[in-house]
Amino acid sequence: MNQAPPGDKTRLDSKTVTLTREAEAQRDLGTSSFSRGAKSLLMFGFLTLLCAGVCAPLFLSGPSAGEATAKTTAAFARLLPSVEAFQRIRTVQDLWRWLPSPAATHEAEKALEENAVLAGRLRPLLQEFLVRLFGEGNQQVVVARSGGLFYRKDIDYVNGRSFLDPIRVTERFNKERVAADPLPAVADFQKQLAARGIRLLLLPVPVKPCVEGHQLGGGRPTDIRLRQNAAFAHCVEQMRDRGVEVFDCGPLLLERLRHSGEAQYLAADTHWTPGAMEAVARAVAEQIAPESIAAAPSRLSAASVRVSAPGDTLALLGLPKEQTLFAAQTAEIHPVMNGSDFWKPSPTADVLLLGDSFSNIYSLSQMGWGEGAGFAEQLSAALGRPVDALLRNSDGAFAGRQMLQHELAMGKDRLAGKKVVVWEFAVRELAFGDWKLLPLELGPPPLSGFYCPPRGQRVWIEGTVAGVSPVPRPGSVPYKEHIMSVRLADVVAGGARSVGECLVYTWSLRDQQLTAAGRLRPGDRVRWEVCAWDEVQGTREKFQRSEFEEPALLLESFVWVE
Repeated sequence: MNQAPPGDKTRLDSKTVTLTREAEAQRDLGTSSFSRGAKSLLMFGFLTLLCAGVCAPLFLSGPSAGEATAKTTAAFARLLPSVEAFQRIRTVQDLWRWLPSPAATHEAEKALEENAVLAGRLRPLLQEFLVRLFGEGNQQVVVARSGGLFYRKDIDYVNGRSFLDPIRVTERFNKERVAADPLPAVADFQKQLAARGIRLLLLPVPVKPCVEGHQLGGGRPTDIRLRQNAAFAHCVEQMRDRGVEVFDCGPLLLERLRHSGEAQYLAADTHWTPGAMEAVARAVAEQIAPESIAAAPSRLSAASVRVSAPGDTLALLGLPKEQTLFAAQTAEIHPVMNGSDFWKPSPTADVLLLGDSFSNIYSLSQMGWGEGAGFAEQLSAALGRPVDALLRNSDGAFAGRQMLQHELAMGKDRLAGKKVVVWEFAVRELAFGDWKLLPLELGPPPLSGFYCPPRGQRVWIEGTVAGVSPVPRPGSVPYKEHIMSVRLADVVAGGARSVGECLVYTWSLRDQQLTAAGRLRPGDRVRWEVCAWDEVQGTREKFQRSEFEEPALLLESFVWVE
């Protein structure tokens, strides 16, 4: 290959011009050439790499792997350039144009990641081998010496840098574009509620390493102590100085552990045990002081039910389905009944709970630990009166406030008659959450520019995908289900009528598996049967959900696709 020396000078219109490095590179791309042997070697190497990615799964595929292998093969086949283009290669520039585009390469990589049988079959077996012989977890899960499983992000919260460190706060903003300091958001929320005469009770729930971190060192009783991020105590002090009432339930859980010796958290799950949750619910009810709240008590009763589940942390470990290293755990829950029906939140109650998965566990059946026995139910039973609730499995730093903001902006005053708002969130949110400011403004019911069928009707629509919200990679989050947002353009309803645009919520993950909707990309055409979101909101609102980045879209009407 012939190449001009760097720093070369050339003549242009009888003037000597010193070329920049970029100009040199551009010139060299246009003047370098290849011999016939070099071209053949390059083509052989490139095709060998492609074939390796396609053929590797074939050696381990069974009958069920045909569809995955076909998808992967098709994606890689689209990378293959034409023979005619190869024959026209004379320079490096020609070779660059001959190689597949970044978009095509990305599509092939994604197909290989999602559909490769080789990785899907070997990874669980390798993980089982590492756990059995060395007690090794993975990027998501740490296997404790005592045999328990810990979510690595929870450990990072305890051992990581101070979440109030100004440098870290700036780094998170620059990299993640999030508000990393919780103090302004909490103080602002308290101020907005106080303006309406509403009391805020903050409930940061310790994660497992905070209370049971001694298991990571072998479970020695001398190591039983409360562990928190270095900034936690100072953060709580700052919140209280700003007039925020904080209920730190860490000491209560630690005392229960020391007194009874019973675990306060599920062995292979990130969440607390039913007993620990119920104890905190009773303590919060005492903190609220129910005798000072003017509301008629409801007739509630609690039964006892035994449930068994493997746990969300075990699911993240990615072992084979037939693994025998970790048995399902059995727990006793106490569903709260109102007559013959499960307890339901009451929008007119004077206590409102904003919570995450620590409130949903034992309430949302899809989490695997039964239903009707979650934190909202236990708080209501302890108070002896109805409780309102806005719960979502993830994003405790802002999801509850955002749901409340949406209700108010839609003209629904969810704060009417409220005396107390309990804001529960996993304490890890202090380090990893997005603590954005969210104004609570009551507005008139908006005139939506997006199609939504009348309540009680189901309508078939067709449309072109104009945008999708982020979808988590299966196995990267401790939740089996996830709901995504889809924006449709050129929507036709009922097979004939053009209705413009439509905003859709639908499943992107079911049982840790990517759905067909989870694979959608802008430009895809879909046909769905939809209903108004508010018809299913009561049962679907609790699931982890991703939204569009445009805040204005949260104030629009959405439809639901099951």
